[in-house]
Amino acid sequence: MTQDQKLKDKNDFAKVVCLFLAEGLRTRKIGLLRASEIAQKVVDNINLLDTETDFLRLIKELSKDFEELVKLEDRVSLYIKSDERTKMETTVKEYVAKVLASNSQMAMDLIKDALKPGTDFKSLAAKYPEFKSYLEKKNASQRNIQN
Repeated sequence: MTQDQKLKDKNDFAKVVCLFLAEGLRTRKIGLLRASEIAQKVVDNINLLDTETDFLRLIKELSKDFEELVKLEDRVSLYIKSDERTKMETTVKEYVAKVLASNSQMAMDLIKDALKPGTDFKSLAAKYPEFKSYLEKKNASQRNIQN
């Protein structure tokens, strides 16, 4: 991940909190002093965030002191799960497109398993060694591109 991308991500995390706090102020669920305290805590910890998971972890930690953040925690958690599911589905589609002609039965089984609720990369990789190998190669090439 480039330095510019990390900065953009940190700005995106801060923007999410600001929009959440602005909505709380608009609906009068959060007072100005409380919103500024929450915003300051997020700013104090923004350098610790590199991923969405780090952001969720920070929100969970801060929600112990700021109960208003529990709703944001739920939203972020739902977004991360949704985003992870979308990434998995896209990766499965790419892989199936490559192997469909050579191993159509395995490709169809993989698609069926990927469509089941609760399925994730880990469970698919455990069941389909060829898919696991594909994921490892894909992740390695992405790391090389980022470096």
